[in-house]
Amino acid sequence: MKLSSTVSTTLLVLAAVGSHLVSGHGYLVQPLAKFISVNIDKTQYSSTIDSNKLFPGGSFNTHPTINIKSFLEHYKKSKYKSLKAMINDNQVLVSDDATATCGFSSPEKTSHGALNDTIYWGRNDDITMDEGFVHPGPCETWCDNTRIQQDMTCMETYNTPSGKGAAPIPIDNAKCTDAKRLTFYWIGMHGSTWQVYMNCVNINGATGGADSSSTTSQTTTDTTSPTTPNTAPTATTPAPTPAPTPAPTPAPPTAPTTAPTTPNNEQESSAAAPEVEATPTPATTPAPVVNPSTEQSSIADEASAGAKCSRRRIRG
Repeated sequence: MKLSSTVSTTLLVLAAVGSHLVSGHGYLVQPLAKFISVNIDKTQYSSTIDSNKLFPGGSFNTHPTINIKSFLEHYKKSKYKSLKAMINDNQVLVSDDATATCGFSSPEKTSHGALNDTIYWGRNDDITMDEGFVHPGPCETWCDNTRIQQDMTCMETYNTPSGKGAAPIPIDNAKCTDAKRLTFYWIGMHGSTWQVYMNCVNINGATGGADSSSTTSQTTTDTTSPTTPNTAPTATTPAPTPAPTPAPTPAPPTAPTTAPTTPNNEQESSAAAPEVEATPTPATTPAPVVNPSTEQSSIADEASAGAKCSRRRIRG
């Protein structure tokens, strides 16, 4: 019975230790990340990377120090300039609940203000409790599409000397002034299958889900696009100015000086003309002038006719 009891106790201890090793790795405690469910282990990794497939010929299943050294040798020769890009291209999600951009974290549940110059990675909401990084490996922090921190040995670099409390990670928060999203990446490289942890939180009062970081590029485009219209009006404005100026300047001085004198005479002449024409109109109309001559002609004709009659009578 005693042996049986001892074995049972040993199994329970091993189970507890195993549970600690499998989970309990950490999360972003400041600013505090939120997760898709209260029932999920928020400290667990959300995806894995096959190191031997990514970098064939490397040594990734030995002592952690040798694993990191082999990683650095291959990483420097690779096409990757960031851990973010390497993760995006090679990660395999461990659950359908996890996302490729934020893991098990749920940024839409967060809306932090401006960032301080230090963030904290740990295993307890209280940054003075528990510990920071529990595995060797690199980590990287981004504000939207701007990298603000990177280190290849985060456990050694950032864990507190006493080993107690969350790990403080200095960041270049000046680059986050207009950012909407903070994303933190960490890769545990204590074995050949790398464990990927990623947490996202909204910052500067931003809200939105896992894809809201795309708004940063739309906002930029919208900000730079007005620059072109502002330049165009400037070029068009000088063109109308010279055109109207030369035309009105010569015309007014010449026309008004000569015209005022001549037009007055022309107006007076034209005013007199109607009066002169008005007089002859009744003068040319009178028929009496024309009719008398007509009547005289008639009388003459009648006289001539009478004379002819007289002649005929005499002859007869």
